[in-house]
Amino acid sequence: MNNKILNQSSCCDRNSKDEACCCDPSNSNCCLTENTETYEEKTICPICDDQGEQVGSITVKHLIKKEKIEDVIDENYLLCMNEDCDVAYFTETGAKFKTNDLKVPLWFKKGADPKYACYCNEITEEQVIETVVNTGTDNMKDVMTAIKGEVRSQCKVKNPLGKCCTKAFNEAIGKGLEIKNS
Repeated sequence: MNNKILNQSSCCDRNSKDEACCCDPSNSNCCLTENTETYEEKTICPICDDQGEQVGSITVKHLIKKEKIEDVIDENYLLCMNEDCDVAYFTETGAKFKTNDLKVPLWFKKGADPKYACYCNEITEEQVIETVVNTGTDNMKDVMTAIKGEVRSQCKVKNPLGKCCTKAFNEAIGKGLEIKNS
């Protein structure tokens, strides 16, 4: 895949007049600020033994179904990145949530429907690919604008990783370009 596409700036790097953008420096919801403790090493999933990606509890609290919200503890979680594992979030202390405990599907898990490229704006991978194929646009911001018009960023509470979707979104752009150029 073209490195130019994968190295694009984040949607959160835009100069937005939208006060709802999470990247306003006064907004603690910004995906560009670090509000979580960092781990010296990654912890492995208790079910599949794959390493997890760190996520703050604020993200988990916003994505867990209402009936499970009381089970969320105030510590950092890890997101199991194994596409075949049914575990979504887990902690070093043994707390865990399965994929069916979430309000949204995890884009990288098998059977994710819809498969979001951007959770903040509910843009699917399919929409990104279609837009790229039909317009030739290969810039994240332009693709987002073409699909949704005005876009918002609330990555810390909308994206299951608690950070910007740039990598997943740009991978979808790459897929669209591969189709367009084939």
